[in-house]
Amino acid sequence: MEENMYNKLLLLYSTSHLNSTDKVKFYYALKGRDGKSGIVKQLNIRQLAKSVLLVDHHHQEDITSFFNHWECPTELNHIMIKK
Repeated sequence: MEENMYNKLLLLYSTSHLNSTDKVKFYYALKGRDGKSGIVKQLNIRQLAKSVLLVDHHHQEDITSFFNHWECPTELNHIMIKK
């Protein structure tokens, strides 16, 4: 592996199966609310676009568990990016 490269995960997800109430709860858990941190802040995740996250590879188990809890379909791609 090149010295100035990072191993990351590109995660794509869908919330189309959630009803309106559950979507709100999901987004609060994802992004936080009322001074509580969501998983994005806790794991230092970068949101690239709607339903697209850039995650450090060592958080794969945590992020997979989060989306499994919400029964959200995901696509997880291992990528390398430059510093």
